[in-house]
Amino acid sequence: MADVMATKYMQEVRWLRQRYATLPAVTQRLDGILRNVMRLAQHKLPRELPNLILPETVLIEWSLAQPQQDFNQAAAEFQRLDRCLQNYRGFLQDQFGFWGQITQAVAASIARLPGNRYLEVMAGNGYLSYGLRQFKQQVYATDSLGWVAENETGKQQLTSVEKLDALAAYRKYRHEIDYVVMVWSPDGVPIDWQLLQLMRQDTPQIPLLCIGERNGCTNSSQFWQQADYQQNAQVATLNRNFPPLDLVAEQLFWIY
Repeated sequence: MADVMATKYMQEVRWLRQRYATLPAVTQRLDGILRNVMRLAQHKLPRELPNLILPETVLIEWSLAQPQQDFNQAAAEFQRLDRCLQNYRGFLQDQFGFWGQITQAVAASIARLPGNRYLEVMAGNGYLSYGLRQFKQQVYATDSLGWVAENETGKQQLTSVEKLDALAAYRKYRHEIDYVVMVWSPDGVPIDWQLLQLMRQDTPQIPLLCIGERNGCTNSSQFWQQADYQQNAQVATLNRNFPPLDLVAEQLFWIY
């Protein structure tokens, strides 16, 4: 905990919290960041945050309230604040190997689906598997652990993760599951498309629940182009737990 709070990023969060102590829209976001970082450091899932992109009206409100401060100075200070808020996701990735915004609410909503047997592929540190297991779901958490030498993914496991790549994991557990879940498959790596093809050939009735950014910073282009998306009230309900956080349009996709 002490090491995390001593990082340059967290020092910046605390300084900005003091600087904008009288501006509720800012303190709400910075307090949420502080709480979530502490929760992750304690091996707990984070909570949902409001959109970290501050509306321009907040900047105007702040600049008008400052005596003898010109608008340009206030705007320059706000750029520092904006950079800090936008760096939140990257800080969690670097510090905790936490990629998708897997909150307690996300895990709870998925755990309410009919059936309770999940295979998580490319689980990394197992945040989603950990959350589902907290809700008494049967989860096979798997990952190739191929990123361990490069970043924190796979180094700080919250729950047990079996060393298997996505295709091997599916072949091993395909007859024991109701769902395959996949969070932030690496950008441009076609393992996701290979997995989807294998699932279609073998168990087309099992859905693939993919959390990521469509045609954005996750998954391969082949996967997004070839996926068959299911849109219904159930999917809409699940996606209420992925409100806008930053510039990444992260969603849950129900795919066959």
